[in-house]
Amino acid sequence: MKKSQLSLLIAALIGATLFGCQLTDTGSVASKKSVNSDSMFANTQSVIPFDDKLRRKWGAAVVSDLDQNGWEDVITTQHGANALIYWNDKGTFSEPVVLIKGDTHGLGVSDYNSDGKIDIIVAQGGGDGGNPRRPVYFSVNKDRTIERLGTFDHFRPGRGRGIKFIDSDQDADLDVFVTGYAPKNVKSLTTNQLYQNVNGALEHPITLAIPHDALSMKALTTDVNNDGKTDVIVYGGGDLTLSLGKGDGTYTDATASVFGALANVKQVSSITEIDYDNDGDFDLLFTRAPLQFEEEAYYDPEQKNLAFFAFRDKFMFDNLKTEGDNLILENIQETWATYDIQLGKSRKVVEAERSEHYTEGRLVVKPEQAMGWPDGEKLKGLHIGYLGNSTWRVGGYVKSRLAAVIKNVVSQPKEIKRKPMAPYLLENQNGQFVDVTQKMGIMMKAQTMHAAAGDFNNDGFMDLAVTPYGNMAHPVKHLVYMNQAGNGFKKVENAGLDSIEVGATGVGITTIDYDQDGRLDLIYGNERGRWYLAENQLSGESLGQYIVVNVGPSAKNNAQPIGARVDVEACGKKLSQLVGASGEGYHHMLKARLHFGLGACHLVDRIKVTWPNGDMQNLTNLASGQTVNF
Repeated sequence: MKKSQLSLLIAALIGATLFGCQLTDTGSVASKKSVNSDSMFANTQSVIPFDDKLRRKWGAAVVSDLDQNGWEDVITTQHGANALIYWNDKGTFSEPVVLIKGDTHGLGVSDYNSDGKIDIIVAQGGGDGGNPRRPVYFSVNKDRTIERLGTFDHFRPGRGRGIKFIDSDQDADLDVFVTGYAPKNVKSLTTNQLYQNVNGALEHPITLAIPHDALSMKALTTDVNNDGKTDVIVYGGGDLTLSLGKGDGTYTDATASVFGALANVKQVSSITEIDYDNDGDFDLLFTRAPLQFEEEAYYDPEQKNLAFFAFRDKFMFDNLKTEGDNLILENIQETWATYDIQLGKSRKVVEAERSEHYTEGRLVVKPEQAMGWPDGEKLKGLHIGYLGNSTWRVGGYVKSRLAAVIKNVVSQPKEIKRKPMAPYLLENQNGQFVDVTQKMGIMMKAQTMHAAAGDFNNDGFMDLAVTPYGNMAHPVKHLVYMNQAGNGFKKVENAGLDSIEVGATGVGITTIDYDQDGRLDLIYGNERGRWYLAENQLSGESLGQYIVVNVGPSAKNNAQPIGARVDVEACGKKLSQLVGASGEGYHHMLKARLHFGLGACHLVDRIKVTWPNGDMQNLTNLASGQTVNF
């Protein structure tokens, strides 16, 4: 297919207007390297040197300019193993640098103490409640050296989940909101608390509106009613709560008045802020999927794969007929190896071939190794037995999470699939939310894990990239929905966000213009899978103009940028974003480089930045295709 034909095809798929524009030399899309692909995005190879190990994750990739060189770096979390930093040198990324090892959960990135260095606060897991811990914190120097400064020993210990930053009292510095489970044998549901920043020290914790469900441990900081004060939505379990900021460090519970019956929407997995209709207030997309607490099984007859998941319970599959002499299991992953893998009537203990950090494993079992099936004693661990005539039995009991893929299955095993659970798109109407999901064409029925908003074709309207939960027997295909000028969304049939691993489920997706060519790219990943960087393949003929607004501390009071509002007025459009916004409920990214599509507009009339403390700055008459620094 010729490049011109490809451009027209993709433009038709996304319903974009062909602007026929030429951008300025700064950030020119003409500098984009050509990739022979019929898809909107294409997975890159080795641009970010992600390894090919299949690992557990904790949330989406974190995108922030940690060394303050003007290029966004990337942090990934490998749950139970480490958090890794990839430094960005003008579109080329370093080999990974270990930030922290161990049971790493949510990350918060900001300069919360206003010393000119970027800080990273890391929530730590609590050993399933038996080893409650507190967050640790780091400082990143501009030469990329990292200092581990200690642990917040005065914080309430627990099973850490998320870190969020808020200027709750509008004093120009950032307070810290932490979420988590309480330790075992503690009556309180959560450890969700806001710690006030007093001269750089985090103290005087207050408790915001507590959800009825302890699984509500994710958070979104936003401005629901456009009053310039940051509000907090806590979600993730059977309900959600909205704490409305007063601007003096205190909050009121406005859940019922703002959400009404929508507050009872269950199993919200992420909330993504998006002004999809450019009316100046922030709408919300709810993705929905429960945590992995139930048994699952999926079968792909074409590839002959049976993928399964078990959690703290017994499990047993129908007798499996296979082709070939041996039984092969791949991507065997257990949260922690509480029990063994045992073969046959004799319960012979074996060990799968494991990769680094004991993530995925592979096991080949010969019939003579696994003759018969144990009886009498209670099953413990993963049991495999050969029953003769190419027939196998797989079952057992685990105290943690166990997942694997059984290869070459030719019988039709019983499947245990997740129920449909559609997302919600909520329009903000004068500070109250209304369900417009079907009206706007968001027709997904399957469960979804995460979403990110960004203007992928620079037409002046924010689009959506969505991570589905997926079918474990198939690779996960992440999705793109293009905004049709605020009148609805249209799914891109060939988005190109295709994984290759089996036995994984979707985790998250993050926008980044990694090479600053004026096109938003995507980083996405899968639980028990890989990380991917996908490059935006839209040609110049399919793209509108753009401008990038990079927000730092305010000139007047050194107010930190997280939570700052940026309004762009151009050719009759008004576009709005908040610094630090993403669909990630555990991490808080210092996403201070905001990308605005402008459509056919070459001149921006005005850019206004309003920091959370009220500091304000305006610039006028700016050419498109450039980065403007505040």
